[in-house]
Amino acid sequence: MSHVYFDPDELRQGKAYTLSSEIRGEDGRIYDLEEWIARGGNAAVFRCRDRGSDEPRAIKFLLNFSRSSKKRFTREIDLLKAVGGNHFPKYYGSGVVKAKRTGPSGVSGKLRFLIMELADCNLDDLVRSERPISYERYAGQFRGLATALAELHKSAVHRDIKPENIFVAGERWLLGDYGLCSLVAPGEEDVAPLGINMGPKFWLSPEAQNRRLGIDEAISEDSDVFQLASVFWYVVNGRHPTGILKETDWAGPRKLFPVMEQALLHCRDKRPKTGDEFLKGLEEALAAQ
Repeated sequence: MSHVYFDPDELRQGKAYTLSSEIRGEDGRIYDLEEWIARGGNAAVFRCRDRGSDEPRAIKFLLNFSRSSKKRFTREIDLLKAVGGNHFPKYYGSGVVKAKRTGPSGVSGKLRFLIMELADCNLDDLVRSERPISYERYAGQFRGLATALAELHKSAVHRDIKPENIFVAGERWLLGDYGLCSLVAPGEEDVAPLGINMGPKFWLSPEAQNRRLGIDEAISEDSDVFQLASVFWYVVNGRHPTGILKETDWAGPRKLFPVMEQALLHCRDKRPKTGDEFLKGLEEALAAQ
């Protein structure tokens, strides 16, 4: 019998859902649930297996049933379907599965799910276990992730870029987890009220921090640039880019420091405005001798 839960502690407390139907994607493929991988604020991720091909996949279940969470999950599915490129997780399917809550209430309902590429680990795991990461290893990945951000910015702002949301699949680093994305289209409802954390707790842009203080400052494409550059800094230096940054703090090639310094400026007007601008600056620096 398959159980869905936020984390193993909840399962031990009897807080889980028992699946009462097959996990079937919209294309008819059936998946068998395997071990738990991770949890987020609103969802849990498990390993699963395509019954037809026997290929391993990742399955994400939405376990927060508020209106805004449902809308964000739908948005995440739509974005994963739409984006293309070697540095995005591959989309394999989505749907709903019947489930029953364990315990006295025994409430029955449906769980929404998303099937995607299974990663080996996330970038935080990689840096912690293999630091330092060599230039030969990270240079092409930085270009690929900046390319992915430029592609995403055609339709959305990510707002939740952190090492845990960049996945490592073989030799590819993937920009994932679009649960907090806001769409670029005018008139699109936002889900970022003032005074709350909107984004990665330890990787917030200055404007995201300001929103927590009640300052009505937009979180936009340049905020994503700040977050991605923060992750790049962490990969190269093994440390968070807190405080005033000097070239002597930088452990990578000197040619990359000006790009990172500009992307991490507190003044957003002086940062690259979009992922595309950041990518162009990064490519020029990488090509320099």
